[in-house]
Amino acid sequence: MNELYAIMRELLEVEYNQKALLYIMERLEEAYGGAEQEDPGLAVSGVRYYLTVLHRDLGITINRLDAYMAERAGEQ
Repeated sequence: MNELYAIMRELLEVEYNQKALLYIMERLEEAYGGAEQEDPGLAVSGVRYYLTVLHRDLGITINRLDAYMAERAGEQ
């Protein structure tokens, strides 16, 4: 069970770091998002979309792991 808690902590850390990177990407998009800066704006938008998808998938995985841990804790 301790191993599962360690995995959960690591997954949460990854999730928080992704959220921080997403925040940075949003600031970059604001800075470079003008019509005269179309190429950097498109790159930032693409990365932001990919991070959003990864963040969603990681959240789903964390929720599944959390449910599994709660179920196992109830059995003991």
